[in-house]
Amino acid sequence: MKTEKMRGGRVQEIFKISIVTPSSQLYTKIEQFLPVTQKRKLAHLDLIDGSAADAAYRIRKSIQAGRDAVILWDPMASAVAATYPQQRVFVVQPSVLDLLNCVRQVPEGKSCGVIIPFSLRAYYDGLEVQFKAMGVTFYCLASDSDERAMQTAVHQAALSGIQYVVGSAGIETYARGEGLGWIPLQPGWGGLVRAFFKALWSLRQSRMAPGRTISSRSGMMAYYHLDDIIGTSPMMQQVKRLARIYAATESTILITGESGTGKEMMAQAIHNLSSRCHGPFIAINCGAVSESLLESELFGYTGGSFTGARRDGREGLFEAANGGTLFLDEIGDMPYNLQNHLLRVLQERSVRRLGAHNVIPIDVRIIAATNKDLEQAVQEHHFRLDLYYRLAVLLIHMPPLRQRREDVAVLARTLLQRFNEQYGQPHDLGQDVLDYFQTLPWPGNVRQLANTIERLSLVVREEKITLPDLAWVLPNPPVVPDKNVRDRNLKAMTYDYIEKLYQDGKSVSDIAKELGISRSTIYRMRQKYQNKKDM
Repeated sequence: MKTEKMRGGRVQEIFKISIVTPSSQLYTKIEQFLPVTQKRKLAHLDLIDGSAADAAYRIRKSIQAGRDAVILWDPMASAVAATYPQQRVFVVQPSVLDLLNCVRQVPEGKSCGVIIPFSLRAYYDGLEVQFKAMGVTFYCLASDSDERAMQTAVHQAALSGIQYVVGSAGIETYARGEGLGWIPLQPGWGGLVRAFFKALWSLRQSRMAPGRTISSRSGMMAYYHLDDIIGTSPMMQQVKRLARIYAATESTILITGESGTGKEMMAQAIHNLSSRCHGPFIAINCGAVSESLLESELFGYTGGSFTGARRDGREGLFEAANGGTLFLDEIGDMPYNLQNHLLRVLQERSVRRLGAHNVIPIDVRIIAATNKDLEQAVQEHHFRLDLYYRLAVLLIHMPPLRQRREDVAVLARTLLQRFNEQYGQPHDLGQDVLDYFQTLPWPGNVRQLANTIERLSLVVREEKITLPDLAWVLPNPPVVPDKNVRDRNLKAMTYDYIEKLYQDGKSVSDIAKELGISRSTIYRMRQKYQNKKDM
């Protein structure tokens, strides 16, 4: 970025932006408009043909030379965002102009329906008049990441007598299955213009508040990256793939999962992968503060707006997160009355402080998280349906540890290594411990496993951590014989050990299975010992 002096002494920032086109045809079209853009000094543009053989090399050189932003079409945008996580990447998404141009492609005399992507949800109400004028008889919203919603929308369109449907690539299969013609909604010239000015707006906003990478109030910043989230199971690989794709967009993300699965870590990782990585990351637990305090924290207030208010007022977290990400943890616990305020902010992209009359425009990416079933909360009238659809544009579910047991061993080793470094210990986990860990349900998920490993690293004196050591840290540790019971001589088995298993609540069948012997042998051993006691 460089600055140029304008008339009146005002300084204008000139940003360096690269545009990577998906085709040579679009490259040629954009190239014709470059002189106009350069003349108006909107930005210094570097145009790259993404379909060329040397595209990867040119993209790498352009980013290495220093770019304030890179504008691309998917799927290349997701790939570049994952390869260069510190680079601001802006995705070209369909605009209203692109949508209307698709409607015009419907053959004359054919009925048309439109599946509007969530990226255009802000224009939903305004499209009604235009759709009526163009003869569109069916239209609805559906998220590209929600296959069930897309399938339902296409089916409803077919039931309405629609012959052609306009929508993203995600509906193609469903449209063909219903016997409908499909017109693909793809970002074109209108989407590029929208992405370009969105990039300019975001860059200027971040320059206006360069010192807000960390919130002075919450002390929050995004420490975690995607590599910090341990797991190579198929479920976690899918989660990470979605995170890379979603990070390249500006849409709202809802992260679901049980407590301890790493929802905030994922939110921070997405922030650090996104074009907002240089902006602030602000987090708040919506269920940890009272309703009145939460309202003033989120939206801010003017001086004297309520008893105890600061004289000069205070900015809210939406303002503090401007140019970055606001993480709303435990969104399912937000008071119902405040949900309407939040919905208005998401719709209007502006916030009004308590006691104020003017609104403040904001540029904030929202990531919300919950361990509750929001769909059920909606049915029980504890959560607003319209807010749910505003938040659940892109969905990521963090699986519980019991559903990805293959990750337990690598997680345990990684956590132990961290605690070894923290406490100066040389510990190592025995294979018997790792095998046993994989059998546990871990209701507290990764957080519970981390707490267990930390306690082991502190209390165990020997270098090797073995099964008997678990008695120090687990409420119901395994009963461990001196040797592997399957390899021991049956005559060496003692009544005391069998009785211990009984006291632990194990049945005769469970004990026999664990010892590798028959139930009748268990009965005989107990009877024999009882007879000796009676003599």
